[in-house]
Amino acid sequence: MANWSIPDNFADILPRQARCLEAMRRASLDLFASHGFELVQPPMVEFVDSLLTGTGSDVSNNTFRFMDQSGGGGRMIGLRADMTPQIARIDAHILNRPGVTRLCYAGSVLHARPMHPLASREPVVAGAEIFGASGLDTDLQIMRLAVETLRTLGVQSVHLDIGHTAVVRALIGENLNDEGVHSIVRALRTKDPVALEAAAGNLSAEAVDALQLLMRTFGDVAVLDELAAKLPQKPEILAALEEVRVLSRECGADEVSFDFCDVHGYQYLTGITFAAHLPQSAQAVLRGGRYDGVGLAFGRSRPACGFTVYLRILSDLGLSEDRLPECCVVRGRVDSHLAAYVASLRKEGRAVVCLFEGESPEDLREQFRVTHEVVRTADGFALAPL
Repeated sequence: MANWSIPDNFADILPRQARCLEAMRRASLDLFASHGFELVQPPMVEFVDSLLTGTGSDVSNNTFRFMDQSGGGGRMIGLRADMTPQIARIDAHILNRPGVTRLCYAGSVLHARPMHPLASREPVVAGAEIFGASGLDTDLQIMRLAVETLRTLGVQSVHLDIGHTAVVRALIGENLNDEGVHSIVRALRTKDPVALEAAAGNLSAEAVDALQLLMRTFGDVAVLDELAAKLPQKPEILAALEEVRVLSRECGADEVSFDFCDVHGYQYLTGITFAAHLPQSAQAVLRGGRYDGVGLAFGRSRPACGFTVYLRILSDLGLSEDRLPECCVVRGRVDSHLAAYVASLRKEGRAVVCLFEGESPEDLREQFRVTHEVVRTADGFALAPL
């Protein structure tokens, strides 16, 4: 007999969670639209060279791939693990606008490896991206929108963890091959000093000491003063620390912390990075940052920044009250006159359930709050409270 059990990281989305996810998706997109962002819907499946362009190994290792069966010359097709490269392609290659472009999206991605053992391998995400604008004001606008998004989705107190890739880039330099960089980045992510020592053999002692300092030094604003005093006095490092200081003051978050070892997406992020964490979640519920040049492979190198919010994670946390939708019920046979009245109610936005023989309003209590029943009157039909 076939085993139809489904592992947790491929779990179905059942009605309560689907209701919550849809409400979050609508709220996110409505908020993005109010800030001037246009909705795009890239395909779930694309040729791998488009999906992975400019993303580095993180996305590549997390992408499902298979051979095109439709006569595509043996090209590999992939299921998207991240929507940002697709949005960058749309901006750079398809829209090809000369000025600033603001795009937003919502949908599912698929991960070959879950982000942690209990994570879904099909995250539902929404996000906003700004192309064609650089500078602190752009970063600040996207960070403020990220904070507002979390509040809109029910997060009462927003805590952002902020970093900047320029600090690690200035310490590593350009003298390492890709594998060497990946090994150092993995060590920094896990704050593993032994792994860092093993990976950093081609770096100077000063650079290794500085990277070890980054591993030990994270937390509140005092971190910035300590790093400014103890890190090598390189202009790019000092400029990055000052950018982070300004953004942390003005981004609108309730709390901020600083961690320059949080280097997720290091291969394509080029500036500010930020993530939002909640005590109830094992992984970040939002990630964002600056990724200039991500559209270069599609013909245009554009400054860009944006963020992704993980709606499926948030929907599991019960941040907002799950109010059952209201409905009216109709009992008995529905003739043409009653059907016309029911249709008019549905056009007004009401949900109307026509009960079958033997079915009662009580049978709907898990799906709806039944508020009214359609009754016949001398003049036709009316709604009677239940």
